[in-house]
Amino acid sequence: MENNMNHTPAQIFLRDTFTVLKQVVFCLLACLFAISCHTEETKETNGKPAKEDVPNPVIPPNPLVDYTRWEIKDGKFYLDGEWVFLKIGKPLIDFSDESQVNRLINDLDVLREKYYNTLELNCYWHHFDTDGDGAIDKSLAPLNKLIDAIYAKGMYPCLSVETYAVGGGVIPGGFWEIYPDAYAIDDKGNRVSDTEYGTGSDVVSIFHPGYRATACAYIRNLAKGLDTRKILYFETTVEPQYMGTVHLCYGQHAKSAYQAWREANGIVDAASEMPTSFPIPESFIKNETWNKFRAQFLAGWIDGDAAAYREIAGSNAYIAVDYLDANETEQFRRDGDPVEFLSALTAPDIIQVNWTWYFPTNKPNQKAYDRVWQVIRQAGKDWAVSEHMTFNGNDYTQYPTTQLEEILENTLAQGTRFGWEFVNIMNNSSDDFCLYRDDWSPKRVIGLVDNYWGYWLQRVETIEKESRSQTYGLSLEN
Repeated sequence: MENNMNHTPAQIFLRDTFTVLKQVVFCLLACLFAISCHTEETKETNGKPAKEDVPNPVIPPNPLVDYTRWEIKDGKFYLDGEWVFLKIGKPLIDFSDESQVNRLINDLDVLREKYYNTLELNCYWHHFDTDGDGAIDKSLAPLNKLIDAIYAKGMYPCLSVETYAVGGGVIPGGFWEIYPDAYAIDDKGNRVSDTEYGTGSDVVSIFHPGYRATACAYIRNLAKGLDTRKILYFETTVEPQYMGTVHLCYGQHAKSAYQAWREANGIVDAASEMPTSFPIPESFIKNETWNKFRAQFLAGWIDGDAAAYREIAGSNAYIAVDYLDANETEQFRRDGDPVEFLSALTAPDIIQVNWTWYFPTNKPNQKAYDRVWQVIRQAGKDWAVSEHMTFNGNDYTQYPTTQLEEILENTLAQGTRFGWEFVNIMNNSSDDFCLYRDDWSPKRVIGLVDNYWGYWLQRVETIEKESRSQTYGLSLEN
């Protein structure tokens, strides 16, 4: 210890004060160094660089598109043997309208610059078949011109239809004149309109054989007029379901189909017989046998649409199907038994999950993905998992950016390796469902994707490497 006898009190005070200050400065520097190291360590641990630090890819001037070299397998799309993650855009226009189609053709370069490599063209039944008999009444020349233009730009055209009347589709008016008994009937014996989505359109019974035959005729006739070789995949009717808020369907055609199914399967128990009068009791509405039948019939309807496509495009044509899994309390109304429904599907190559996010509790819709992966594993399905409307212009506007990032990350964590789908990719500042403003600048939701596409491609590749051996547990918690 230093001898203080030779120093004045003032000198001792100054010396000790200086020593303390040195220690304080040293501690502060040490803390700052530790914080800096911890920050760098956290970045390395999370494996996520800043989005701004990852450059967007260079858009090739003459990208390769050759339908003889594309393949969907192992949950991915491959072009010439190389995995390509798809950025799928759905432009919602009338594809029978030449002026609308020409405007979209003129904007294809704008969409390419936003890294869209796939455009799905949703052809509403009533746009092309005005009298509802399944024949095409409008020229297919504009649609063909668009498909050729998309393909020539090095992008992949896809085709979807809306032949149902729940959630936006409309059955052509003339159809009801041909089949006035084709209306869906609820558990009270009443005809059904789309009150769930607020469109008010008349809802058709999928059990009506005339409806299924006419819708399939429309699909075949539409496909006949197109160069189907250039179409990457074909989607059956958007969001195929019964309804979530209304009990469907209890009309005579449903009863006849159910009775035939019971006889074919040797089912004779009285508890599962359809009642002969209205209202239908809840005990039957929730009956396990009845809902198994409803699930299988729904799958058969979708497989029938797929067969209509393949009759024209060939047996190897790729088929995409939406799987709508929303509130658990109403799921049996939408598709009977959801696992039975998924298991009964034979046609799909791509399953598009909706909802991907469970809005009531603001968390991943785990039960939806769990069911899809349960069937993939148990039945050995080679399905690509994707999402129906990964983002749209309406549902996500109130979410902060960090939440939007979490939603995208969740799709990848759930096994999505095929691509993301964005709706509506048209430019309209005043239309809440459109993702772009009049000048094609991105609204906030899609800006997170467009501006950092290089970052998201890196996340896709990183998560793929991390999760190759990952297994998915089942937890129907929602």
